[in-house]
Amino acid sequence: MPSRTPPVRVVFLIGTLEIGGAETQLVRLVNGLDRSRFSPSIVCLWKGGDLEDSVAPDVTVIRAVPRGQRRFPGGRAVLALRILAALVRTLSTRRPEVVHGYLPAAYVLGGLVAWVVRVPIIIASRRGLNSFDGRGPRRWLGKFANRVIDVQICNSHAVADWAIAKEGLSADRTRVIPNGIDLPRLQPASSLPDQWQSSGAKAVMVANLIRYKGHRQVLQAVALVAKRYPSFRLVLIGDGPERTALVARARELAIANNVIFAGTRRGAAELIGGFDFSLLGSSEEGFPNALMESMARAIPVVATAVGGVAELVTDGIDGLLVPYGDTTAMATAILWMIEHPDERQAMGANGRARIAAEFSTQRMVSATQNVYDEMMRRGGLE
Repeated sequence: MPSRTPPVRVVFLIGTLEIGGAETQLVRLVNGLDRSRFSPSIVCLWKGGDLEDSVAPDVTVIRAVPRGQRRFPGGRAVLALRILAALVRTLSTRRPEVVHGYLPAAYVLGGLVAWVVRVPIIIASRRGLNSFDGRGPRRWLGKFANRVIDVQICNSHAVADWAIAKEGLSADRTRVIPNGIDLPRLQPASSLPDQWQSSGAKAVMVANLIRYKGHRQVLQAVALVAKRYPSFRLVLIGDGPERTALVARARELAIANNVIFAGTRRGAAELIGGFDFSLLGSSEEGFPNALMESMARAIPVVATAVGGVAELVTDGIDGLLVPYGDTTAMATAILWMIEHPDERQAMGANGRARIAAEFSTQRMVSATQNVYDEMMRRGGLE
């Protein structure tokens, strides 16, 4: 499509720029947009975060609620009103042609404000099997936002199907664009911290310590594996409200020496390449970035076959898939990885090749730009 003068102004909305899957994908998209056609900026509804340093220098990052103004009498209701007021001011001032919100809070609140101030194109990015559900104002706001959002970009067919079934979205107002990643340089195992090293096989699980990520079931599987391979080690990278309970559970299962709680690590993705394989035990997933990072580094995966996981991992080719909650199946898959190093290495190579062929950042950026172009044509804004 020929360049438009001036470039299309796109304002991205997201809660924060703390390290996370959706946040990382937004930064990759923003940095990759063709600047001759699109002029991006980012509005953080709540605060910035570590990923601000990764945003291209020509991209303005705005915090809707400045530092020092996030705690005040009135609680969440007053905070929501402040965010809404800030969004009205920002969008009225910047006058974008496109507002693109990531995650429910951003695309619901931002979509409604964009509609009020007459932004021509409103886009939502759905990253998982979640939304504003239940009863009351949250549900009604979500339903109304779905009516004014022009198109909802889902990162997997599973997410799109869920949104259509659960929220009544029409298929012609959804698009599927998988997450993107660039192939990194391969790292040797020696790059890991000394305390993570093991005389036996070692695996990693990169996931916040929250219930739906399935750490409890993974620990039970590790307990079964450790009976046969006492030197097996699992490093859990991430933190969250489940940490205390999970540490206690590891002790109860007598695997405290097999499991390392490494906490949140900036640059966690770079560490994955030092492991033999990676794990993910979630009960639900949209299109997990942790598995993409692993496959891109030629590290095979053992994961639960939920959500969009099966759209990324082909069972027996670039990883092993097991039913959620089946700890015996998870343990069996881990044992297979330990006992088949050559096949495991071949799986890793297959995964890296698939990422390069189907899930590059360039493909993700190009597909998103095509959606913008489509919406611009529909709105007569070319």
